Amino acid sequence: MSRYALVLAAMALVAASAQDNAVRANSGIPAAANIWAGIYTQEQAAQGGKFYTAACSRCHGERLEGDLDQGFPALAAPGFMVEWDGQTMADLVRHIHTGLSDKPGDMDAPTAVVLAAFILNQNGVPSGKTPLSIDAREQAKILFTKDQSK
Repeated sequence: MSRYALVLAAMALVAASAQDNAVRANSGIPAAANIWAGIYTQEQAAQGGKFYTAACSRCHGERLEGDLDQGFPALAAPGFMVEWDGQTMADLVRHIHTGLSDKPGDMDAPTAVVLAAFILNQNGVPSGKTPLSIDAREQAKILFTKDQSK
């Protein structure tokens, strides 16, 4: 095979691979991301902290320690990380969004997102430069893992 033919064959393989990746991205196949990849900003966590103090700390505790006797789970503890392991950020945000009544809409989506960022921050998950999206489809691409090794 000539050098020219090899170059053309290589270019065809690269083009086919790029097309395959575009098809996957448009088909809803999730990207390989997890919470440890800096999926929220420090600003979101700070916003969430203010809202948490005003609206959530009364039940879940000032340090997110919870009160299981009253039915309020800890939000910053190894048990929290284990409970959510294997789910997606969309699952967590949806859970926060529905609140205690399990009715969607009890809390607006932007508030639920900043609360999720605050909770991640309080569990030692590092922030990044890209804000956590309010789009549930984007959140569903992010796997919640209890530790960085996954």
